[in-house]
Amino acid sequence: MFGKTFLMQKTKVKTDWASLSLADDGSVMVCFKSQDGYCCIRFNSLLQLKEAIDGRKIAINRWIVAVPWNLCILKSLILPASDLSEAASMIEFELPTLVPLSPEKIVYGCTLLSRRDNTLNVLVSILKLSILNRVIEPYRAIGIKPHKIILNTLAIQSWFNANNGTISDSSINVLVDGNRSTVSTGIDGNFKGASDFGIDGEDRAVFFRRIFDEILCQKEELLCCGEKEISVFLAGADGDTGQLKILLDEKSGRPAFSKVIAAAGPKIACYDNGGLENGLADFGFGAVIAAGLLISAADEKLKYSNLLPQRYLRKFEKKTLLFNYAVTGVLSVLLIVLLWMCPAAVNIRVERISHKIESQIAPIEHIAGGVDSKRQRVKAIQKQMLNRGRITEILKELYLYTPKAISISELKFTSDYDKANIEIKGQADMLSSAFEYTDAMNKAKLLDKIQIINAQQIPVPGGSVVEFKANCVIRGI
Repeated sequence: MFGKTFLMQKTKVKTDWASLSLADDGSVMVCFKSQDGYCCIRFNSLLQLKEAIDGRKIAINRWIVAVPWNLCILKSLILPASDLSEAASMIEFELPTLVPLSPEKIVYGCTLLSRRDNTLNVLVSILKLSILNRVIEPYRAIGIKPHKIILNTLAIQSWFNANNGTISDSSINVLVDGNRSTVSTGIDGNFKGASDFGIDGEDRAVFFRRIFDEILCQKEELLCCGEKEISVFLAGADGDTGQLKILLDEKSGRPAFSKVIAAAGPKIACYDNGGLENGLADFGFGAVIAAGLLISAADEKLKYSNLLPQRYLRKFEKKTLLFNYAVTGVLSVLLIVLLWMCPAAVNIRVERISHKIESQIAPIEHIAGGVDSKRQRVKAIQKQMLNRGRITEILKELYLYTPKAISISELKFTSDYDKANIEIKGQADMLSSAFEYTDAMNKAKLLDKIQIINAQQIPVPGGSVVEFKANCVIRGI
């Protein structure tokens, strides 16, 4: 989820995800992830944040914001499900039993409380749509459209989990900042419940005593749930956490907490006069919420805690899907172009080399043509000279294999490009002797396929003779 890189210069921040927390005094805390961890920037107002966004000093793709938990209706629900996604799909059918409101007027989310056998105990957060619109209206007024909205207590729990490793512990998390405090309970890293406190005109000693009493009360609830190892984590200004730690060490009673740890808050920078001024020393309640929001955006356990209306979620999903299709299409076209360019580049290279060779051949082209013509003539002459010795061999075979009853009167030699023929004219004493001439010449090595073309008996004084014509092919030509 935080895969995109960010850029932070003196006055510029660019990132994929960022969180936003609005304080009661109108100040705004923006948190984003950097190479050094989670960095928070404090703006004096939403208007100042808008000026930074319009001036392109802050570029955020997606925002996550918080809604106060006490504006929601929290209900625990036991469902026969094997995982949280299956349980989340069942909650829609259980809503009429949880609140007397129509589904069109509410939004909801869920988180895991506990798991037992084949059932899940989930915490359902239900919020009226009208209240949600009122909460996020200030963000929309400056052009920010949240992609995720969760309870502020879930953000606080996520921050404590990330900073103190409470994922496998039962813990009481105390966040105190001047005149306000939130005490939340977590089991195995899952948010269970919370309480908010304010001074309300009383002195600070009474305020801290109320926080201390709430810690003891939540400890008793955890003990009743069978939890034996309970840790307390404190976050706030040094003086506030120090005073609470003294109360816990002196008056917490037995069994005592397994550990009491005070954690340092997130680093805060102040945005002023168009730039960042690092080193804002005061502890920020909103900074913890903002950092926790950013941590929760990447937490798969809080995937179904989003209170954004379903139509907006579907809109974002459709937009993301169309973007992915567009990217896939562009990459496919680019791949086809690259595949086409590879052989094209090879052809261009071959053509360039060919032109280079042709330019080198051009000055001697007429000489090469004459040389090639002479070479062909030499081959033809060599072939003719090669066949001259064959004539005596042919005459020798005719002398050896021609029967005595046959006399040859004429030989005609013809030669083509790929073969040579001999036409034989002669006489035989009988017609049968003329046709037997073919069998007699089968023993010849050069003469092949002797065929009698014509044979006829002609009367002569004292009898008759048979004149014939034969044709044969010379082997090896």
